[in-house]
Amino acid sequence: MSTETSAAPPTARTLADALRGWDDDALAELLRMRPDVARPAPHDLGQLAARVAGRGSVAMAIDRLDSAHLAVVEALALLGDPVADTAVSRLVRMGPEMVDSVLRRLRSLALIWGDDTDLRLVRVARDVLGAEPAGLGPSLVTLLTAASPARVTDLAEDLGLTAAGDPLATAGRIADAFAKPGWLQARLDDAATAAGDDVHRLLARLASGPPSGRLGSVPAPTGVANATTALQHLLARGLLVAVDDQTVMLPREVGLHLRGGRTTATPIESMPATTVRPVDPTTVDRTGAGAAFEAVRRVELVLETWGARPPAVLRSGGVGVRDMRAAAAELDVTVDEAGFLLEVARAAGLVAAGDDAEVDEVWLPTDDFDTWREQPAELRWAWLAGAWLLTPRATVLVGARDDRDRPVNPLSPDLERGAAASVRRASLDVLASVQPGSTVGDPEQVVAAVAWRRPRKTLLRDALVRRSLLEAARLGVTARGALTTAGRALIAPGDDSQQPAELLAPLLPQPVDHVLLQGDLTAIAPGPLEPPVAHGLALLADVESRGGATVYRFSRESIRRALDAGWPTTQVHAFLADHSRTPVPQPLTYLVDDAARRHGRLRVGSAAVYVRADDHAELDRLLADTGLAGLGLRRLAPTVAVTESPADVVLARLRQSQHAPLLEGADGRGVHVAQDSRRASSARARRTPPTARAGLDDDQINTVLAAIRAGERASAARPNGTQPRGHISVVDELRSAVDHRATVWLAYLDETGTVSERLVEPLWIDGGRLIAQDHRSSSRRAFALHRISRVAVAG
Repeated sequence: MSTETSAAPPTARTLADALRGWDDDALAELLRMRPDVARPAPHDLGQLAARVAGRGSVAMAIDRLDSAHLAVVEALALLGDPVADTAVSRLVRMGPEMVDSVLRRLRSLALIWGDDTDLRLVRVARDVLGAEPAGLGPSLVTLLTAASPARVTDLAEDLGLTAAGDPLATAGRIADAFAKPGWLQARLDDAATAAGDDVHRLLARLASGPPSGRLGSVPAPTGVANATTALQHLLARGLLVAVDDQTVMLPREVGLHLRGGRTTATPIESMPATTVRPVDPTTVDRTGAGAAFEAVRRVELVLETWGARPPAVLRSGGVGVRDMRAAAAELDVTVDEAGFLLEVARAAGLVAAGDDAEVDEVWLPTDDFDTWREQPAELRWAWLAGAWLLTPRATVLVGARDDRDRPVNPLSPDLERGAAASVRRASLDVLASVQPGSTVGDPEQVVAAVAWRRPRKTLLRDALVRRSLLEAARLGVTARGALTTAGRALIAPGDDSQQPAELLAPLLPQPVDHVLLQGDLTAIAPGPLEPPVAHGLALLADVESRGGATVYRFSRESIRRALDAGWPTTQVHAFLADHSRTPVPQPLTYLVDDAARRHGRLRVGSAAVYVRADDHAELDRLLADTGLAGLGLRRLAPTVAVTESPADVVLARLRQSQHAPLLEGADGRGVHVAQDSRRASSARARRTPPTARAGLDDDQINTVLAAIRAGERASAARPNGTQPRGHISVVDELRSAVDHRATVWLAYLDETGTVSERLVEPLWIDGGRLIAQDHRSSSRRAFALHRISRVAVAG
């Protein structure tokens, strides 16, 4: 499919008109590069134009531009509309061929439109770029317009110019003088002669951006003759302008001059060159598979533990330091890595805050966790890795201080950063830019490359890149500094979410359905266990060690755990016999029978709550246990005691004190209640979709295109004069007004149902609103598009 954008018709008045001149290949490329405008499918090109020119979409597109494309957009913002490509070439420090290539891509992104002599930047882009595009300040006229008339007059006289009666006209004369060849440089030379190198140092600091400098206090205006410091000399000559009592600004004309008349001081080349080193693809894939398997295993382990013993949610959100240390110790990793794994689990929707009877909220596995852990390991990994790739959460901030000077903890709401996913993806794209069997020679080269690819993502960007590389290795997306085969598939275009899992599957250890029971009350799992076997063994035994093989140990407490969960003795014996490749050792059989014999000798039921023993000696020992004093047990009969404590609390406390109670029903029979791990509702999870595919595949693009073309045909088929002046035609009119800076009359239906006419200057369209300067109130206002019934250009 061609990526060339059809030229906009020479007569195109609006962006919508320009898009109507594009062929299907060009529109498809637009949808591929800006998929946010395709959901839901626009019903014609007018609506597509409104979306691609919306503030949110334009901001997203600009944030994804590399340094070369951003420099051209900033130049267009500085030059104003319309502008010729030759003017752009004169302003940016890159060759004409590169400028042409950049302009073609900006057209294909619909950030600019028009032919080479009539280029127009979408209006809202200037607002997205802010008041200082390319790090250059406002123009001299803009700065002087805000100054006092007396200051403007004094400056003109200091510069040897004749002041006009109007301060604005005087400011224009000063700006015209600055534009004369050699005039500005002469003023700079005068200041340097008078104040020395301090002038150069001060200007160099502001010329590189930002163009404003904050001081303790700005000195009072003085004439050139009375200036003594570098700052005073610069202010007296208009080379700096005071904008308030503490801030000075470098005018745009001066900043451009100091940069050699270009928006950048140095040439803008292609992405910084990176060195490449060879790696063994087989070693990379096997190492990555090992990391992937461990990440999946550890996520499952920590969430199973939290299902049984959930940690409290801090009042500020997140997990406390003590709970994180416990999780790290259980997983045998650092606290930092444990926090990362929990963040991935949260992104995947596997953990969320849930209610607890004793505290307000706790962290619990979600219902989706049970679905996830029943899947094969490769699909579990793909679920986690896809969520990690798209999550906006930045774990690099863990340990930093929030605005209240409190440390930021894992799972805290303070970890969200809009740039996180974009920088993470850009980091992996740099690794993907080299062929399999090689990788970028130095991680710092990746940092430099991402800085060129995402120049607007300055805050935390470099730290996010380094963190992304570390996390990718922990998750098995990379190994030995290179993308694994599954990792490349994870970030590849398209919507085949199964491919990364399929590529990883052959490299993972195959699950087994058996263990080797030993005579010392241990069991050896020779590999990862199939989920049903793993869950059953987790009830019956405790993990003693992990490594090439996992060792489980049986104890009276672990067997009792299975009995508490409702397993009858026969089921325990059958499970051990069915899943052991060795005969069940006699000591283990005795242990099971002994635990079963002791189990249920105490019964708990509701009276409020009673505790019944088989003999009075058993109850004597229970009442003598000082650790149970808080239950408030009192004897009613030789073998019966009662308490006001809830039955579940009594059961839990008795088990903690090494007793073996059994819950009893109203008929006196034992009631086996499965002690399943607790769950939070999946609806409470803030989940990143379990796929890394944020774009559109070819089929989706073709479907959207078909809908747009059908909408265009329907509009064209309407008889002349019958087309309603509905939402889309209104948007087209407003878009034209924005592009041409026209003042228009709006017929606007207000909240009371009254239609009024408003004289406004449209500034931009953002989603379903028009932002405009309202002439009636002399203020900026937002107008709902669906309430605008008519638009007419003011005559």
